[in-house]
Parts: sequence; structure tokens; C-alpha cells
Amino acid sequence: MKKFILSTLSLFIFCGTSHAVTATEKANHHFGVCLIDGIPSQQYVVVKRVKVAKGTYGSVEELYPKLGNTAKKLNADAIVDYNASQRFGFWPWRVVRPVATGTAVRWTTSNVNCQNVGGKEI
Repeated sequence: MKKFILSTLSLFIFCGTSHAVTATEKANHHFGVCLIDGIPSQQYVVVKRVKVAKGTYGSVEELYPKLGNTAKKLNADAIVDYNASQRFGFWPWRVVRPVATGTAVRWTTSNVNCQNVGGKEI
């Protein structure tokens, strides 16, 4: 019985430690991708429509690393018409999950400031 309690306790300790490292690594990521809610007045070329989601509960902000990776794989500079919300999943344990959609675009001009076009850089 003592072995079971000790192994369970050590499992909880190590799981918490690995999660803390993962959260810190995610917070330090910077992708240089601009998220814009609407359609900007700047000229751009549409690359592809993107959609990322998390399988279970969580914040929409947890999707930023996945969204940034998707945009960088497509060589996109920004995601326009960005929409993020909590949606219902199919399975009961996935009652509500975060989903983010948008259109990955590449700017035609080289010096576009994200804040000036009404966006947020991730």
C-alpha cells in the first residue's frame, strides 16, 4: 500500500513539473503573425483558409502557437477575418472547445505594421 501511495504521489509531482515547462515554452514563442478581426485596407494575396481547434476545454489563447505554426508553414504574414470562439464538440467530455478560423494572407507591401492595421501580433 505504501508503494502505491508513493508512486501515485511521485506521478503527480512529475506531471506538474512537465506541464509547467510546457506552459513556459509556449509563453516564450513569438511567431510574428498578425491576427486581424476584419478585412484590412492593405493589399494582400490570399494563401489559404485556416482552422485550428483544441480537442478539449481551454482558452482560445492556447491556440495561438498552433495558429502561428500553421501560418508560418504556409509562409503567411497575417491571418485576416480572424474569428475565435468556444464551440460544442461531439463527445460528452468535450462539451465546449476553442476553435479559431481565418484566412492566411501574404502582404504585397513589405512594411506593414500590425497595430496600424488594427491587428494583434502573436
